[in-house]
Amino acid sequence: MECVTVEMDGPIMIVTLNRPEKRNAWNGAMVEAFRRVWIDFAARDDASVCVVRAAGPVFSAGLDFRDPPANDDGALPNTNVPCDKPIIVAVEGACLGMACSLVLMSDIVIAGPGASFAYLEATMGFHGGLMAGFAGRMLYKPGLQWILTGEAMPAARAREIGFVNEVTEEGAAFDRAMAVARRIAGNAPLAVRSMKAIALQTLPKGPVEQAFAAARMVEAMRVSDDFREGIAALRDRRPARFTGR
Repeated sequence: MECVTVEMDGPIMIVTLNRPEKRNAWNGAMVEAFRRVWIDFAARDDASVCVVRAAGPVFSAGLDFRDPPANDDGALPNTNVPCDKPIIVAVEGACLGMACSLVLMSDIVIAGPGASFAYLEATMGFHGGLMAGFAGRMLYKPGLQWILTGEAMPAARAREIGFVNEVTEEGAAFDRAMAVARRIAGNAPLAVRSMKAIALQTLPKGPVEQAFAAARMVEAMRVSDDFREGIAALRDRRPARFTGR
């Protein structure tokens, strides 16, 4: 069984966390699957909005500590893979740890009334740094209290502090997320994409998120034709002929 499934509903890409027997905990396979998802979504001309959901009663238990990924680079939206198309997350049930970072870094969040959010890293002694840069995405004081205590936050409170956009009736988060996605997909694509791109540029970013952006630029140079040409020119003792690619 695939740990992440992808299907298309017209212009909407539906991505499902699909390890319900493991409470949708993130292992290396799930991290790698999401890396591919974001690359594919950003590149596809036939996908204008992405909706993420989870199979089973638990959205995600966070990291799979029995089968942990080596790292989570590229697994979260709007980090390693530049994307100016909207990403919506529909949350039902418990959302823990790394899954909260998925919610944080997405663009729109719809939650059922029974959804709850807990970021437990302060109780375990380690965090990756991304969640600590939350202040551009939810209110500072209640957000800081939430991540420092590790206490569970109900959906209604998450909406009050800006972590969640809407709280629906029980079991209706995915349907509402799809309704929002269809409304967005029916609007002018260039306008939608430029609105998100500008909004992301003006959003305050934490140091880890900034590091992702710097790493993207460094990686683009590392695999560029210009870098290969520069090395070749040094080797051949001739002027380099750069092309900007």
